[in-house]
Amino acid sequence: MSTDAQTMRVPSLVGGVPTKADFVPSILFSIAYGLSLIPFIRRFLNKETRVWTLAMGVLPFSIERVVVYAIRASQSHNHTYGENLSKGKLVYQQVSFALGYISFASDCVAFMRAVMVNTTLADPHRGSVDQPRRRYWYRRVADVAGFLWLVSTVPGIVGYSKMPGSGEHQDQADQLYRLRYASTAAALFLFIAWFVVLQTIRRRIQWLDRRAIDWVCFILAFNCIVPIYRLVVMHYTTTFLNVLPSSDPLYPSSSLTTSASKATFYIFHSLPELVLAWTIQSMNMRAVFNTGPFGDWRGSDKAPGAPQLRQNGQYVDGVGVPKQTNWSGKKNTSGQGEKKKETSWASKAFGLGLLRRKSSERSEDATVVGRPSDVAGTV
Repeated sequence: MSTDAQTMRVPSLVGGVPTKADFVPSILFSIAYGLSLIPFIRRFLNKETRVWTLAMGVLPFSIERVVVYAIRASQSHNHTYGENLSKGKLVYQQVSFALGYISFASDCVAFMRAVMVNTTLADPHRGSVDQPRRRYWYRRVADVAGFLWLVSTVPGIVGYSKMPGSGEHQDQADQLYRLRYASTAAALFLFIAWFVVLQTIRRRIQWLDRRAIDWVCFILAFNCIVPIYRLVVMHYTTTFLNVLPSSDPLYPSSSLTTSASKATFYIFHSLPELVLAWTIQSMNMRAVFNTGPFGDWRGSDKAPGAPQLRQNGQYVDGVGVPKQTNWSGKKNTSGQGEKKKETSWASKAFGLGLLRRKSSERSEDATVVGRPSDVAGTV
C-alpha cells in the first residue's frame, strides 16, 4: 500500500480481520448451522409438517452461513503478519453479515400473510363469514411489505460494491461508510415498525391468532439485536483493509480485531442469527401459523377459489369454505347459493300453480260442452 493509502481511513470490518482467534468460533458456528438443517429435513420428510415456500429465507441463509464461516475459519488459520488477504473473500463475508439477517424479516412477512388471510375466511364453527375484499387488501399490504426490504438491501449492495476500491480511494471508502449505515438503519426501522403494527392490531382484528402474532414479534424483536450492534460499531475506521499489519500496534481497537471486539461480534451478531435459524427450522410452521405447505401464495381468489381454513395446518371437514368454490372476489357470495335455491323453489311452485289452474279451466270447459240441454237450446 502506498504512503497516501496508509494515511487513509477505511470503514473497519464488522467482526474484524480474520485472525487465529476466529478459527475455533468459526468452526463451531459452521457446524451449528449445518446441524440446524437436521430439523428442517425431519420436518420436510413428514407430509403433515412439510413446507415448500413458506420459509424461503431461513433455509438458504443457514446453508450460506455454513459456507461463510468455513471461509472465515480458513482465512483465520492460514495467514501471517503483513500478508495480503483475499479481498473477494473479505467482501463476501461483509456482504453476508450485512444482509443475511434481513432474510428472517422476509419470512415474517410470509407468516403474517397467512395469519391475516385466515381471519377473512368463512367458518361456521367460529361464526366468521367470508370477506374476499379484506383478504385482497391484506395480500396487497403483504406484497408491499415484501418489497420494502429493498430499502435496506439495495444500499447495502451498492455500498459494499465500493469496498474493493475503498483501500485506495477515499471517496469510495466514504460511500461505503454512509451506505452501510443507511442499510442497517433502514432494517432496524422496519423491524421496529412491523413490531409496533403487529402489537397494535393484536387485539383489534377479530379471529386473529395471537399466538402466531407473538411468534412473529419474537423473531422481529430478537432480530433487532443484530442491527443495533452494527450501528454501535460501524463508526470505527482503520488504516488497513486487507493488508495485515506487520508492526505494533498490530490491531488497534478501532479495527474491531481485538479479542474483546471479536467476543462482542460473536455474541451480539452471530449468536442471535443462529438462535433464530434454529428456532424457525425447528418450528412446525403449518401448525403455528395454521396454513399449508405453501402458505398463502395466491394473488387473488380466482380458480381454484378461496383458500380453505385449516386447524393445526391440516384441512378439517366442516371447517372453512369449500376448496372448490369459485368466489367472485368483490362481493360476499356465502349466501348466493341459498338465494338461488330459494328462487328455484319459488319458480317451481309458481309454475305448478299455473299448471293446476289451466287444468281446472279445461275440465270446466269440457263439462259445459257435454251438457244435452245446452246443445238442444243452441240448436
